[in-house]
Amino acid sequence: MVINVNWEKIRKEEFPVLDTMTFLDAACVSFAPARTVRAIKNFADYTAKNDEENSSAHHIGMDNRRQKAYREAAKLLNADSEEIAVVESTTHGLNIAATSLPLEDGDNILTTNLEFIQVALPWCAMRKTKDIDIRVVRGEENKFHVDEFKAMCDERTKMIVISTVEWCNGWRMDLKSIGDFCKENGIYLVVDAVQEVGARKIDTKKIHVDILTAGGHKWLNSPYGAGVLYINKELLPKIQPVYWGYLNTAVPEGGWGAYWANPAAPSVNDWEFVPTARRFEIGGTSNYPGAIALGETLELINEIGIENIDKRIMENTTYCMDELEKIGATLITHREPEHRSGIVIFRLYADLDTDRRILKELQDKRILLAQRFTDYVGGFRVSCHYFNNKRDFDNLIAGLKESIAGIGKVPDYKK
Repeated sequence: MVINVNWEKIRKEEFPVLDTMTFLDAACVSFAPARTVRAIKNFADYTAKNDEENSSAHHIGMDNRRQKAYREAAKLLNADSEEIAVVESTTHGLNIAATSLPLEDGDNILTTNLEFIQVALPWCAMRKTKDIDIRVVRGEENKFHVDEFKAMCDERTKMIVISTVEWCNGWRMDLKSIGDFCKENGIYLVVDAVQEVGARKIDTKKIHVDILTAGGHKWLNSPYGAGVLYINKELLPKIQPVYWGYLNTAVPEGGWGAYWANPAAPSVNDWEFVPTARRFEIGGTSNYPGAIALGETLELINEIGIENIDKRIMENTTYCMDELEKIGATLITHREPEHRSGIVIFRLYADLDTDRRILKELQDKRILLAQRFTDYVGGFRVSCHYFNNKRDFDNLIAGLKESIAGIGKVPDYKK
């Protein structure tokens, strides 16, 4: 539900560091909200003592503090609870997909030419031991639609592996049409959603995706080594993990504390594993601070409402692109609202070294953005998050104008 949100209050209370710089790089690594920092400090204090009756209860207490991450992730993605797991990172989630989804010699998968290196990397490595083909889709004008994927599929296409948002031009995929095509043709759809989850709305009840994963350190504002893994409940009973942990088994009668104290507890057994996405976690002592931090930041996003964040980010990207074009920048990002993300990419000069000089000058002024490229596509990357305001973009434009004046010629880059 779209409501009026006091964005400046959230910025002041949760992200006070933003008053010390112009931060436009959430697509790299974002800042943790104040509530998350407090939760981590509280957990650190908790680990320095033992208020429970024994150490076993203390261990179980640490496990229980992870539960908010599952609840809030399911709420954000409109997923069922059994479809959610907590993983270390996007990389971890993609490797779970690569090692769990079956591929045979002669099969092929599709990806795009603009992906971040990690997206296809597990399958690139797989080619050393399995005769699979990785087909690279190249969209006209670096846009990607379902028809480009259809054209490269055949009867041996088993998987499409893509980012929901391309990191080097900000193109947002139409997951609805791509997911429908995959479901109709028995093709697995695996998506890296790290550049979208927390920025724009993803409703897993309205789109089909088999496996979706997103680290928490970007648009989720949780740089603590934990992320979200979604596995479609229709897929769950059909695949198996490659590693097994005791905390992924069904909790024994009386709980783990009673089991550990049971003289008859066996070391070898026909263990029963939970039929949920959590079966794909490591299943041992985990990254508790990461999961706790992730839960806090997900809760903040859900409190604000992803619809409100979505609307805010679209307003920010529109303002950013309009102001950039006024000073002669060439937008690499496409303007179509349905294919827009929180990422705005632009270029100024044909000489890339000149653009690099400008980036350094901006960073010296504590105006933080990035340069990102894949397959000769990219440029300056501006992250337009919900905590950014017009002052941030005005500071960016002022810094760019100053650099352009110092160079002494108008921007000359053309697509």
